[in-house]
Amino acid sequence: MAITIPSSIPNKASAGEKRLFNVLANNLPDTFRVWYEPFINERRPDFIILGPEFGLLVIEVKGWYGSQIVKANADSFEILPRNQDINTPQLHQSPLRQGRNYLDSLSQNLETYKVLLQQKGRYQGHLAFPVGVGVVMSNLSQKQASELALEEILPFPTVAYSDELREWETIDSEALIQRLEQMLITRFSFSPLTEDQISTIKGVIYPEIVIGSKSASPQSIPGGVSPLPNHLILSTLDAKQEALAKSIGGGHRIFFGVSGSGKTLLLLSRAKMLVQQNSQARILVLCFNISLSSMLRSILDQASDDNRAIEVHHFHAWAKEVVGKPITSKSGVNYDEYVGQQILENLRSYPQQQKWDAILIDEAHTFLPIWFQCCVQALKDPENGDLMIVADGSQSIYKRSDFTWKSVGIKAQGRTISKKFDLDRNYRNTKEILTAAWSILQTGPKVAQNSDSDEITFPIVEPSQALRQGKLPQIDSLSSKISLETTVAQKVKTQLDAGYNESEIAIIYRKASEQQLKQLQNELQEVGIEFFWVSKNQKNKANYRIEKPGIRLITTLSCLGLEFEVVLIPWMENFSDCSKRTEGATLARRELYVAMTRAKQELYLFSSQKNHFLQELENSNCFNVTSSNS
Repeated sequence: MAITIPSSIPNKASAGEKRLFNVLANNLPDTFRVWYEPFINERRPDFIILGPEFGLLVIEVKGWYGSQIVKANADSFEILPRNQDINTPQLHQSPLRQGRNYLDSLSQNLETYKVLLQQKGRYQGHLAFPVGVGVVMSNLSQKQASELALEEILPFPTVAYSDELREWETIDSEALIQRLEQMLITRFSFSPLTEDQISTIKGVIYPEIVIGSKSASPQSIPGGVSPLPNHLILSTLDAKQEALAKSIGGGHRIFFGVSGSGKTLLLLSRAKMLVQQNSQARILVLCFNISLSSMLRSILDQASDDNRAIEVHHFHAWAKEVVGKPITSKSGVNYDEYVGQQILENLRSYPQQQKWDAILIDEAHTFLPIWFQCCVQALKDPENGDLMIVADGSQSIYKRSDFTWKSVGIKAQGRTISKKFDLDRNYRNTKEILTAAWSILQTGPKVAQNSDSDEITFPIVEPSQALRQGKLPQIDSLSSKISLETTVAQKVKTQLDAGYNESEIAIIYRKASEQQLKQLQNELQEVGIEFFWVSKNQKNKANYRIEKPGIRLITTLSCLGLEFEVVLIPWMENFSDCSKRTEGATLARRELYVAMTRAKQELYLFSSQKNHFLQELENSNCFNVTSSNS
């Protein structure tokens, strides 16, 4: 079966569109992608079909009956409405002209990416794959078209009539592909499209699923052609993530998923879709961490200027905006509770037009109950407005009061999504990193159970699988004679020499003395390594961007929601409290779990002091343990 976006056709689709959707979904192989009504430059073609060895085809479906067609030419059709009360024909663009306009617009967008163009020869600079336009007349037979003298205006093989559509419902994949190939404007042999080329085409068709852009690699272009520095590719959601993003309905929606399952990507994709649907809508993305809000803002800005309409704030910055001034602490009162109370009080008199059409909350497990009440009341329509919440109970690293969704005004019943949509699959970490990190939660005190129940506010979703394999995480157990800071700096240099970029490497620490941090920074400078100390102060957190140069120095609390190719965690002795049987130990283990699962490829832990918890890790068989005693 073909990959279809959305996974099922909406009820509003015409009968002919539904029939064709089923034909394409069931009769094309799984290497094909079929999009229904993508939004391209303010237009919506009915279908776009893409196959790596096929090319790209735009198809328009018209359900006109012969009795409705009053007049037709190559540019336009006069059509009588099926409503018998209306006798005046309506002017419609010719379906072939309409499809060609869609294709022209799409082709212009595709041609801006040089990895999609022929790199040499007579047709250098043209698209490297065939494209075309087809029309399906779902209620008009070929005989009727002949009687109406439409065969020149809607010629075979570009057009398929209703009798042929019926045949398509029973033919095999090969025959259907051969028939669709006849609709291509030009057919020529070409190298199958690479994954990077397909991802870039997807990103052009649906900008809202773009994660970011990056330079092309030699594997991006077939035929052994070396890409130039200005050859960019678009990274996009994978097929399952894309289908889930397209299927998210309105109202209150809650998503639970493991670390690295793509929750944040889904949230950003949803925000971009909402802006595309209504550019005047007020869309707000909220999170707890300052550094995460800065990163989310930079991702949206990098993807498209249109995304600047999306507001991104960490909760306390948003509170300042709503209240109109900084909120000072009050003696004897929990500050975060007090912030929530101040927001609620101000929202009572907040102008309706200044409230938000949609609010999306990332890392919601960091929020207080009263903060969710604030979000509900900040919606223009608290009952039915768009409220998207994504969370992972495994990453609940702050002590929060127990509550139910109902108690804070959120409709969770029947609107909670977790592992049944593959949010238990980890896209970020290798199997080895995920296994090591998950083992830390499994051996600690249990405070919550894995569940799909709507009654559990933040259930822990157990990861079912990591999609990649790599090498074991490493523990460097150092003697007091060896400088931990020197060892960490040398390991960073080794990673840079291996080809990683500075911005792909993070040193994540729980806490450290001023002397330890100063020595680490001196050691990095000694070997010529630039760094950006994210957690140095509030200003650095607020200025964090993906494109910032230097390796990252960041605390375990501030790294929530971020990811890096390589992570180094020094001063592991500061996690010695993980060996206790207390709630604090549970939170500490989750804190380490968060830090470890920031690593996509390689993970290194460093300690200069032995303790029970470090011994537990070394005995777990999840780490490669090295000891330096000289």
